[in-house]
Amino acid sequence: MLVFLIIVMVLSSSLATDQVGTARISQSLAFFVCTCVFGLAWKFFMSPRPALSHVPSDSTLLKSGFQKLFTTYRSLWSRWYALKYFLLSVMLSESATAALSTISTTYMTLVLGMNSNQIGLAFLFVFVAGIPGSKLGNYIGNALNPLISAKLCLVVFIINTTLAAVLLKGPDHINSMYIFASMWGVCLGWLHPTHSALYITIIPRGSESEMMGLYLFSGSVLSFLPPFVFTFLNEIGMSMDIGLASLNLFFAGGFFFLSIIGNYNDAVHFALVSQFDEEPPQIPVIPEVM
Repeated sequence: MLVFLIIVMVLSSSLATDQVGTARISQSLAFFVCTCVFGLAWKFFMSPRPALSHVPSDSTLLKSGFQKLFTTYRSLWSRWYALKYFLLSVMLSESATAALSTISTTYMTLVLGMNSNQIGLAFLFVFVAGIPGSKLGNYIGNALNPLISAKLCLVVFIINTTLAAVLLKGPDHINSMYIFASMWGVCLGWLHPTHSALYITIIPRGSESEMMGLYLFSGSVLSFLPPFVFTFLNEIGMSMDIGLASLNLFFAGGFFFLSIIGNYNDAVHFALVSQFDEEPPQIPVIPEVM
């Protein structure tokens, strides 16, 4: 993405395009690159593999698939406390991170008066800062644990977003925007790998494929909600700084659900000794606030 952004910025500057022209360049380039990359991957890397499970003889693929999902959700909700609360956290926090680019672009355009090249530079700061952010997340995750690391990241997200909404008021603050963009980049590079590391340690063994699908679904199912809240606040006459700060509702919600997961080591142990289709162990994990 970093290389893609640099190419788009160079082409738009060389051709002296306006915002619409820059969008056309980026979309054309994205179509070309995706066609080549996905085409090559589909042709050469999608090799056949044996099925992990089979459709019962008295059922159909569609029916058995929905039955399996129903069984998984029921078991997850009834006794997989850590997994349940983590997915609820992901629904909220990752919906906010997904909407951050859209909402911040609107804010930079309408409030700070930034042009397409300046906005592209801001996202360049985001992508570059994501590299030390991922290193920071790895260090804290190893020094403490992924659960604490994810909670700390959400705290930094809330502080940075709040300060951005308070301090960024107009074109005079464009240079400050790059600082806040860098901090958002650090948090993005920190949060997503930490979420993945945390998730794979608390999922049941033998259901990894299904669980990863559930994880990806949880990360995108509420992605419409933060832009909706931002738009709603704008339409009723609230200032855009309040709309930007509304992202904190989702970061705080994600932090809340992480906080009630309980002890991380207990959650990992529970995943190692349990399966979805068996009775819970004699001493189940009981959530407790750390």
